[in-house]
Amino acid sequence: MRIWIHAGLAGLLCVLFVGTTNLAGLDADTAALVSNLGQLSAVTLSSALCWAASRHDDRHPGAWRWLSFGVGAWAAGQVVWTYLETTGQEPFPSLADVGFLTFPMAAGVGLLLWLGSQNTIAARARDVLDGVIIALSLLLLSWVTSLGSVVAESGGDLLATILSTAYPIGDVVLGTLVLLAVARGWRAERSVLIVLAIGLGALAAADSAYLYLTSIGSYSSADIVSSGWVLGFLLVAVAAVGQRRAARTSRAPHLESPTLSMFAAALPYVPVAAAGLAVSYDLIVTPEGSLVDVLLGGTLVIFVLARQFLAMAENQRLYRELGRTHHLLEHQALHDPLTGLPNRGMFNDRLDRALHQPTAELGLLFCDLDDFKQVNDRYGHDVGDLLLIDVADRLLSCVRRDDDLVARLGGDEFAILLQNPDDAQVIADRVVERMKLPFTLADHVLEMTMSLGVTQHRTTPISDAADPAGADAGAGALGDWLLRSADQAMYVAKHSGKGQAVLSAS
Repeated sequence: MRIWIHAGLAGLLCVLFVGTTNLAGLDADTAALVSNLGQLSAVTLSSALCWAASRHDDRHPGAWRWLSFGVGAWAAGQVVWTYLETTGQEPFPSLADVGFLTFPMAAGVGLLLWLGSQNTIAARARDVLDGVIIALSLLLLSWVTSLGSVVAESGGDLLATILSTAYPIGDVVLGTLVLLAVARGWRAERSVLIVLAIGLGALAAADSAYLYLTSIGSYSSADIVSSGWVLGFLLVAVAAVGQRRAARTSRAPHLESPTLSMFAAALPYVPVAAAGLAVSYDLIVTPEGSLVDVLLGGTLVIFVLARQFLAMAENQRLYRELGRTHHLLEHQALHDPLTGLPNRGMFNDRLDRALHQPTAELGLLFCDLDDFKQVNDRYGHDVGDLLLIDVADRLLSCVRRDDDLVARLGGDEFAILLQNPDDAQVIADRVVERMKLPFTLADHVLEMTMSLGVTQHRTTPISDAADPAGADAGAGALGDWLLRSADQAMYVAKHSGKGQAVLSAS
């Protein structure tokens, strides 16, 4: 909020400047001198505050240094301009233009540094297209409002024509970069960037008005046009002060990230709409139109379409990535991260679904490694993990059907769900024998055994026609009972000497 109070004060100072240069009784020369000195004061203050901001802003010190240099170059140009105008010499074109034109170049470097500190590589293509769209829109708007008439009336003076073209192009570049910075900037810095954008907009408006008045030979430093430069540089100074405060009070850069809001997404199209309205009005006033209008407008449409195509391609890429992420998360939620086997949640789900099948016939094996704790205690958990991975591979090699399910329930407990209950005892015996083969793990050879509990189930399917909720509850209860039965049979196997399979009596 404080930055907007300062911006309001800058506006009041600009009003005071206009009132001072238009005091009754001031002759033209005195008014011009007062105007030049007022502009020089504003730009000097702005350069100093930009430099101060560079010493307090850890995020963008280089950006503020370049802005300070650019504003200082403008101040040097203003000194030359004031001298030439005071001594009755022609100030345009002159050496003053060197300082004036250095400003957009240096400020542009500063804004590029600002953008470079907050963009990711993935956003570069989007930013380039957005920048081209904004630049073409501003250039078209400048051409329709002032640049076209300035070029048309420049006559045969090549230097004057080049300078007249360079000023609005520099303003277009600055406008493009600052609008991109507003769109992509940190939330805590957005007010600073908006004030900076308004200030640069005031400078651009003053440049356009100055060029037009110069082309028709009616410009004077005492004109109200000069207030645009005063207001613009005062707002740049306000932005510098605001950034110093934002740098002190905002969160650390690594705790905050730039956010692309709806405002940021729509920002490149605001100058497009303005350019479209300006061209439409120009065509109404001059129906014969202009070749430059058509070329710039057609090029702008092409880049807007390219930007939309890029957005569509990016959305499709994000959709595919979202799908892959969804499948990955789903897999992680239903599978054991160590062995890659289905986990208890997926096993219970498959068991419940199997109990709802028309045949509702299945075999269930509850498997537990014998003396697994001793492996962890003697060889470490790394070897224990390698053992569990090998156990999972051996269990998978024991099943015969693709739709049989091997799952890790947790720790050293595994379960096998068989679609044919007649396979249960055969598969259980196979598991017992294969687990007796030595495990070679990290230069260790381990002799292990596995105890199994076996349950076979044959019954009519659970009907869910009358009460689906009740049927689900019944399937869940039956599945839990089958698991407990197999678990109890597994403990019988352990107490009977380990390394064997016991069929549940249920």
